[in-house]
Amino acid sequence: MYAICDGDDNLQQHLEDYGYRVQQCTNHFVKTSMYYLWKEQYSKEERMRIKKEISGVISTLKNSVKKHRIDRNFARLEWRIDTTQKELLSIANELLSRNKDSNTAKFILRTAGKVTLFAELTTRGIQIPDNNNHVENLMGIVGQRIKKNRQSWVDKNLEIMVNTVWQIIS
Repeated sequence: MYAICDGDDNLQQHLEDYGYRVQQCTNHFVKTSMYYLWKEQYSKEERMRIKKEISGVISTLKNSVKKHRIDRNFARLEWRIDTTQKELLSIANELLSRNKDSNTAKFILRTAGKVTLFAELTTRGIQIPDNNNHVENLMGIVGQRIKKNRQSWVDKNLEIMVNTVWQIIS
């Protein structure tokens, strides 16, 4: 079983406890990294430089998955996955060299293996999304409908919303 998650460690741990393998949402991976850099008071220019570097690494992986899903060159895709891991490790090490307690680096190290799960599964013929945008959009639509109808998020209404989203995505 697989789950695509944002950067919430507690949610990921809970799902892993139930046997799920977690795909770290690639969009949230970049955003959470930027949040940690901001908390560590990196300048805007430095944050943008690091964001560009992380986004480039992730985009290259996503493009490789698209290409190799078609041409079935999974050996090359495995090389790209390894390269992605090394590049993310390099970014984390750069951050640790500046600040040995960097939460950004710790986040990257903790989640780098999860951000490539969608690519690893592609090498086995299994397709999962790299991000959770579609589910977040559905949750927003259902949430707006509940709010528009003056319903609350408690008990039965929350159960209805979750069941509705589950029916749409399953």
